[in-house]
Amino acid sequence: MNNKRIVSIGFNSMIYHKPGCRYVERIKNQNKMFLTKGEVISEGYHICKYCNSMNHHIQVEQRNIDYYAKAKNMEFKYINGILYVKTEIGCWKLVYVRKEEKIALYHRNTTTNPLDFENPQYEAYHRQQDKLYSNSIQGCLDYIYEHDKYKAAVGRGEKVTRFSNKKYARYEVNIQRKRENKRVDDLFKMIEQQNTDYRKFSYC
Repeated sequence: MNNKRIVSIGFNSMIYHKPGCRYVERIKNQNKMFLTKGEVISEGYHICKYCNSMNHHIQVEQRNIDYYAKAKNMEFKYINGILYVKTEIGCWKLVYVRKEEKIALYHRNTTTNPLDFENPQYEAYHRQQDKLYSNSIQGCLDYIYEHDKYKAAVGRGEKVTRFSNKKYARYEVNIQRKRENKRVDDLFKMIEQQNTDYRKFSYC
């Protein structure tokens, strides 16, 4: 989303808005002024209560949500201001943090219990440490898609060769190294089983 903030120079309300806020439409073009978040805070402006919410992001980013639902097979539920996302292998929740003006990302805890996506609010979640905040719902969905696509491929034993995220490229290098080490270990075990004399060459 646009990092600029919008204020009205025609009133003394000292309120600023995010792009796409429905109240910005009431401001005449000649009265709109675009500032950075740092500038509006230093000038003493306060954010609009409406656009400092998940409701605002749902409204502005509905097309992105619809795209991921159709093209990426994600399911969504919006319950009490929290957006829940179900993928092929996981469940997530997006929580708007007013103080940060950003969206925090949470991942469902690993469990053998089946997911109840009719009531995802009762599941246990943990904060996703390498993606604490995002400025947009799309930023969260991009991360979720890459994360779960990679995890699903690894779970199927596939070798992943294309990445849009450097993190998963590093993960794949480590996993391939572990696979090669295991293959070598298995080979030596097979040789030792066939001829026990080879065990004397082993260091462990």
